[in-house]
Amino acid sequence: MSENSKTLVVPLRDAWKAAPARRAKVAMNILRAFARRHGKAPYVKISPAVAQKIWERGIRHPPRRIKVVLEKEEDTVYVRLEGEAVEEKEE
Repeated sequence: MSENSKTLVVPLRDAWKAAPARRAKVAMNILRAFARRHGKAPYVKISPAVAQKIWERGIRHPPRRIKVVLEKEEDTVYVRLEGEAVEEKEE
């Protein structure tokens, strides 16, 4: 783990206050706001694995919490699942 990354548990319980047909969408917005606040960057990129984890039980039953890794690069925060393989960037 690099010095610009940290592992956090994101509470998604507030998504359950939304209408059942909107819960997973609200959970994604909660995750994005959490990453923006804790990563201290204006842009957030969420990996497809995180999105799939939130949506795996459908729109009505997102998880109550999710453990993710936030990695910051310049003005962008990348969100990925803990244990998810990191893609190497070619420069």
